[in-house]
Amino acid sequence: MDLPNKKYNIIYADPPYKFGSSIYQDGGRKFNKSLNNYYPTLPLKQIKELPVQNIADENCILFCWTTDSHIPECLEIINAWSFKFKTIGFVWVKKYKSGSYCYNFSPYTLKSTEICLIGLKGLLKNIKKSNNIKSLVFAERTKHSKKPDCVRDKIVELCGDIPRIELFARQKVQKGWDVWGDQIT
Repeated sequence: MDLPNKKYNIIYADPPYKFGSSIYQDGGRKFNKSLNNYYPTLPLKQIKELPVQNIADENCILFCWTTDSHIPECLEIINAWSFKFKTIGFVWVKKYKSGSYCYNFSPYTLKSTEICLIGLKGLLKNIKKSNNIKSLVFAERTKHSKKPDCVRDKIVELCGDIPRIELFARQKVQKGWDVWGDQIT
């Protein structure tokens, strides 16, 4: 799929990272669950080779989701797409509908968060409109890999109603957002 022939000031991405292991344990039981059951993943090389720099305006902010185990890969993606890493934009604390926190198994500690890193191209002062956006997001985990809708709202509040796109989108999203992805219905 070709990227749009348009320039954006906001790029919001949730790359389909490959995970090194699909085996996890739950109370002594082993499970083998491939992410490909949910969506097609891509090798890091293919993600980095996407010509995202061609759709980034001269002043553009990138919000790129990652898990803690993929931080090095996310930093490579940010650089490959011609952005400079700046900071963590959002930390999503995952909760169940009941209100209790989600904990996912990993080789080290139980995980309950995902991280959205910020990369910048050009000048932030030309795209930043607000100074009071909180980075911590407490939101329900719903479908696998679906990010909280409120993050898009926070991004618009931070940057204003400027040209924006969600890459690797899995659904048509809120008004004002262009979307790109192979799972959009």
